[in-house]
Amino acid sequence: MWEDGDLERLRACPVCGNERLLNAYEGLIDLEEDVPGTWSMVECPGCGSLLLDPRPTPAALPKAYGSYYTHQPPLAENAVLQGRGLLKSIARAYLARRYRIGVAGPKWMVLLALLAWPLRQQLDYHLRHLPRGGGRLLDLGCGSGGFLQRAGEAGWEVVGVEPDPTAAGVARQSSHVDVHASLDDVSGLFDVITMAHVLEHVHDPRVLLADCYSRLRPGGHLWVATPNISGPGHHLYSDAWQPLETPRHLVMPPPLALASLLRDVGFDEVRFLKRGRGSAKRLRASRERAMALGRRSWMVGPLALMVDLAASLSAFAGEELVVTATRGVR
Repeated sequence: MWEDGDLERLRACPVCGNERLLNAYEGLIDLEEDVPGTWSMVECPGCGSLLLDPRPTPAALPKAYGSYYTHQPPLAENAVLQGRGLLKSIARAYLARRYRIGVAGPKWMVLLALLAWPLRQQLDYHLRHLPRGGGRLLDLGCGSGGFLQRAGEAGWEVVGVEPDPTAAGVARQSSHVDVHASLDDVSGLFDVITMAHVLEHVHDPRVLLADCYSRLRPGGHLWVATPNISGPGHHLYSDAWQPLETPRHLVMPPPLALASLLRDVGFDEVRFLKRGRGSAKRLRASRERAMALGRRSWMVGPLALMVDLAASLSAFAGEELVVTATRGVR
């Protein structure tokens, strides 16, 4: 599958530029999509980022996405709050009141959602903490278009970018909005740009973030979600931690490095947000990887409960980092 010239070695950390890189993991395999090869990751002692090295070149990287979850319509993603049950009714009432999606429910249901803060945090993540008022929104790496649908229902004028042609085709069909193959094909300025688990897939995050900054209106903001290498899952599972996801995840910075990178390209008001509930899927996948490799594993239910509680109290204690950054008005 991998031919001569398909892989490249890192000369420096793409986050901070440090040229001294230390071995972190070796012999990693892809258990999600069965992409051939064994992979290594290095750690940057300058900023603490985890980096794939060697990594596929930009031209060869699509080979790692021959099959991927974004190739399926986002039916389950957008149907998660449908159906009966008090909890789902409370969630729908909150989304209707906060994001103007659907029909508003009784005020007492909204009050319950506000009091049940782990649920509220999960719902806010589902809508990527969109501000009130609407505007023009770009979802970069939109996958199969699930969030484009939700943001459109909330009153936003949405545009998507997805380089994977299969996922882009699904997004166009499911969301019925403009989905471009490249950021270079997009024109105009935006009030909000979102990137959910995109940053770890790119070769040069600094260039991408600077491009996002240039496409925001003054006062507009960027929303980013990315794996948290400083979180409990990585500490517990080490090289069996599912979000390493070689060879698709190329770069994963820790919180301080990510904040520094955002400020370096010009962003103001860098804020990390509490993720709330949502760790079970990644912890379950990590447990399965650990068992497949003959490693020690932990029961997912109790572990996910503890991680979700921690993630509802601290922005740095979950399996994901969620951060917003604002382009200044001057």
